[in-house]
Amino acid sequence: AAGVWLLCRVAFGDGAVGREFVPVTLTFQGKTASFTALRDTGNTLHDPITGEPVLVVSGEVAEQLTGLTRYQLSAPLETMAARPLPGLRLIPYHAVGSSGGLLLAMRFPGAIVGKKEQTVLAAFAAEGLSNTGMYQALTGGAL
Repeated sequence: AAGVWLLCRVAFGDGAVGREFVPVTLTFQGKTASFTALRDTGNTLHDPITGEPVLVVSGEVAEQLTGLTRYQLSAPLETMAARPLPGLRLIPYHAVGSSGGLLLAMRFPGAIVGKKEQTVLAAFAAEGLSNTGMYQALTGGAL
């Protein structure tokens, strides 16, 4: 019975088994947000211009860090036309079960991902990314 229980825990998970979480810290205009990212090997989002990987950050963290509202994040073209922040840009995405679209994104120099300081291009999802709240961002294998 214990073996079946353990097999079910590993196969179906408890929200943490078999997953790798990475601490992330981003700073923008004197505001700092520290949060957890799930290393998602299925996240292949890259900048179409430079080819660099993109960190996908939840709307909650984006709002805390940049002041962009959930409405602004969910209407990227309208937000870009209003030019609320310098350095804001658009990243196209495709997701399983959706037709895709555009995400607002910014570059964050001096970001800390895991134990490494680097420049990160972060795209902002309008909603949260985790139903359980265990993580607030998604990173692919390259970040």
